[in-house]
Amino acid sequence: IIYYNLFIKGKIMKFIITFTILFLTLIGSVHAEKGTYDIVYVGEHNLNTVNTPNGTVTGGQLDGIFTVTSSSGKLYSDGDNAKSTCIILSKKNKEKNNSNLEAFCETTDLKTGDKTFSYNIRNEGTVQAGSAGKGKQTIIGGTGKFKGISGVCNYTVKYLPENRLTTTGTC
Repeated sequence: IIYYNLFIKGKIMKFIITFTILFLTLIGSVHAEKGTYDIVYVGEHNLNTVNTPNGTVTGGQLDGIFTVTSSSGKLYSDGDNAKSTCIILSKKNKEKNNSNLEAFCETTDLKTGDKTFSYNIRNEGTVQAGSAGKGKQTIIGGTGKFKGISGVCNYTVKYLPENRLTTTGTC
């Protein structure tokens, strides 16, 4: 009977220890650093446009770099830089002034090499020089210090001559 009780108690103890380790592991991986940051971005795009019966479709690549102008939390410090590459698709109906823009971006922290991935939408303005508009970026994941990251950024973009643009944003 004593041996049987120790055997059962041992299994229960193993279960409790295993459950505790799994719980703490899950809590650690779910926890992501919290904070906010503001950025200024400068980029250059290489876009091509095709005509459709209802307007135009423009697509291509955008490459640029941003600087963190203010931050809270540990993800970024003021003055940090990151480079990004985005693939853009913009559809403009000839009966509307604005285009519907979608973009997927990969951004790399220049200090660590860690990455974030985002999805952007904007329904104000176009991709033509002189145009501007507000949009929303949804951060959908990351690597390294950004693993588990999610969040939303609001941004304003201005398209400039010679395939350039500037953006300010708050995340």
